[in-house]
Amino acid sequence: MNVGVLSVDRGAIEHILDMSGTLTFIANTTVSSEVAAQVMSLEVVDGQPVNEGQLLLVFDETKIRETANQALANLQKDEATLTFNKTEWEKNFELLKTGSVSQTQFDQKLSSYQNSVAQVEADKAALAKAREDLKKTKVISPIKGMLSNRFVEKGDWMSEGGKLFLISDYSRIYLEAFLSDIEVGRLDVGKVLKEGVDGEVSVDSYPGKIFKGKLSYIQPVASQARLFQIRIYLDNPDMLLLQGMFARGRVVVKTIPGVLRVPVGALMEQIRTNETNTVFLVDRDNKAQLTRVKIGTTDPRYAQVLEGLKEGEMVVVQGKEILNVGQPLKVTELPSPQKSVASSDKEPSEKPVETKQLFEAPPPATARPISAVGYR
Repeated sequence: MNVGVLSVDRGAIEHILDMSGTLTFIANTTVSSEVAAQVMSLEVVDGQPVNEGQLLLVFDETKIRETANQALANLQKDEATLTFNKTEWEKNFELLKTGSVSQTQFDQKLSSYQNSVAQVEADKAALAKAREDLKKTKVISPIKGMLSNRFVEKGDWMSEGGKLFLISDYSRIYLEAFLSDIEVGRLDVGKVLKEGVDGEVSVDSYPGKIFKGKLSYIQPVASQARLFQIRIYLDNPDMLLLQGMFARGRVVVKTIPGVLRVPVGALMEQIRTNETNTVFLVDRDNKAQLTRVKIGTTDPRYAQVLEGLKEGEMVVVQGKEILNVGQPLKVTELPSPQKSVASSDKEPSEKPVETKQLFEAPPPATARPISAVGYR
């Protein structure tokens, strides 16, 4: 009977925290109009990469320039009025001392002068705003990124504050997920906030591909659902990952090194921590022996061996479902269980080896069935 086997070895057991959520670009900047004007030309198209400072749009400056010219004319007129009213006020100030004018006449001159001063200041502000608006008729990109959305067309009349473009910085992206307080308690929050914790992210769009990142943000305040937002940040220079993609993340929250372990694929029964289970052991005569084993803590790849197995012994991983006790075996050593990208476990015994064809036709129905008899 051909079977696939793996050896009982010593290595690390990893406690994994799994999560899922949505990918979001590191920055989504909304570019808005700073002037009220008509769109004269669009210099970019949807989906175009843009650089910081690149020209995006040009407004028609005709009305703004007319406003600036009118403000300049008003200023010049009101400055002349101010000069006259100031002279009148100064003249009446001297006349008031000699009693040649009444206090009421003097107050009228003073009021006219003060109004002229205020009007000139208002004209200066209006002129300054019009000149500043002229500089804002050319809209430039505030960041480097991708033009994700465009809200205007040529000829549209935009009011001040109207949305023009959405520019996304795709160079970095993060997985946004939500954890319960119990799950957050499994993390080293201090390490997460100070230096980050290695993590990995996968998306259905790229089967089998793993993206490395760092969990470096935990929301300090829970949502109304009593969940805490976390973020795993990833580099995304080629824009393989897009905002809105569903993604799965995982983080190694604890590593227990140097434990005797058996692949979970060898266990015959439902896995329960600190309880017994069964495996098919390959004995010295290359025969299958059903063996009791007590397991401790587990991770997705391995279970800790507390009793029943020794380091170096071989257990059946593939083909165990159709084995019988004492059945002769033709063994093929399999690659070690796939390691998590976030793992720091580097046991040399986990180097992959070539996998061969494992199965042949099942044994005849007359073969002795598995039973409690034959436990080692």
